[in-house]
Amino acid sequence: MEGIGANSNAGTDRESTLFWIHAPRAVATEAARLIGAVALAPLLLPEHLKIEREIVIEEIRSYADDPSEQASTALDSALFGDHAFGREIAGTIPEIRKLQHGPVRAFHAREYRPQTTALAIAGDLSAAEANAIARAALAGAPRSVMKRAASHSRGEVKPRGRGEDGIVAKVRDGEQAQFSVGLPALRREDPDAPALEMLATILGDGSASRLFLEVREERGLVYDIGASAIDYKDAGALVIFGGADPGRITEALQLVTEALRRLAREAPSAAEIERARAYLAGRLERAADDPRGLAEWHASQRVLRRVPQELGELLAEIERVRPADLLRVARTLVRGGSLRVGLSAPRSTLAAVRRAVRRGDLDPSAVRPPSRRSARL
Repeated sequence: MEGIGANSNAGTDRESTLFWIHAPRAVATEAARLIGAVALAPLLLPEHLKIEREIVIEEIRSYADDPSEQASTALDSALFGDHAFGREIAGTIPEIRKLQHGPVRAFHAREYRPQTTALAIAGDLSAAEANAIARAALAGAPRSVMKRAASHSRGEVKPRGRGEDGIVAKVRDGEQAQFSVGLPALRREDPDAPALEMLATILGDGSASRLFLEVREERGLVYDIGASAIDYKDAGALVIFGGADPGRITEALQLVTEALRRLAREAPSAAEIERARAYLAGRLERAADDPRGLAEWHASQRVLRRVPQELGELLAEIERVRPADLLRVARTLVRGGSLRVGLSAPRSTLAAVRRAVRRGDLDPSAVRPPSRRSARL
């Protein structure tokens, strides 16, 4: 691939694997043939597995040394427990050591087939050129795997998190503690998903968001803080993440909780809503200017959604969100009670957070008047 001037990679999420290649137009057909062979007809020899096993183990160890990764993984467990959504995608080192060549090949043959694959091509191309590229990408697919499998869904995932008081922690000493907290939220194709995305933007996406301004700019508690909506076919969550001095983590989490309470008390201002709309629209439009980002968008839409969307349709959905929609979704989110908490922190911080949970300080559903300190949130 590099020999023809291309750049490529792949990555696995909880519901899909993405293979991509970014190549000069003159070699696009050859690039498609190569990435198609990697995705649908790889060699997968036993000696490859032996080498890759050690690489994946080192990858898992790198996650274990990253406090933000630890906090995020802990939150997955706190939200979803033993369900697959609650487990680390890469698995555990003992699992990887036991993994054998036969099951890997069988899994690939079952799951990585043309009928379960979406191919997206973005660039300055004619329809005829795009069709030639598509034929090249599928040329290496074995004909023995062309039978279509039935689509299925297990239905909505009911989060049954683990951990004492909804907290899962990786106890770790250090000068900074990392937190990742969340509330169960909406499935990917829920009609209120655009409203949830806008709420996450208002709350903590970008340097003009509520949490960034209050917790970082005014209080100086964190270097960075953010919020995002994660969505799966059958489940979702609103997640807030950041890092702080271990002794001030509880204060930061109380500010996050009060910010959620305010979202459920009153709709955001017109100015906040317009900023969030512009921010989300700008991000989508910038992605459309990048061929790789545009291709990833369309491929993901066709693999992950029952009804794929175009960028314009999503922009229109965001435009239709009204203050009443935001208030309704916020109230639904906080109704579930205390935050689920993932921590990478010293034992003393974990004990302090548990005390805050027992007092109800991290329960956004509790109806409390805003304190003078947090009234600006």
